[in-house]
Amino acid sequence: MTAFLIHNMAPIMFASLVFFLLIGYPVAFALAANGLIFALIGIELGLFVPDFLQALPERVYGTMNNDTLLAIPFFTFMGLILERSGM
Repeated sequence: MTAFLIHNMAPIMFASLVFFLLIGYPVAFALAANGLIFALIGIELGLFVPDFLQALPERVYGTMNNDTLLAIPFFTFMGLILERSGM
């Protein structure tokens, strides 16, 4: 059973992502939950080093600290304002 799980981890992970999406979870939450669940499974099977999960907050902060990515929510907000004002 363990060898089957180890050798077929990617297709099982993809199928579980499709399952999460089909039952109605938003894409961002489905991707995050799927990644964390399979990271925990990988840690238990010895395929994944737990140090990678400890570095996750620094990577998220580094991404949020990027000034170029600030344009995405501002552009979306500008489009919403222009739509609502009728311009």
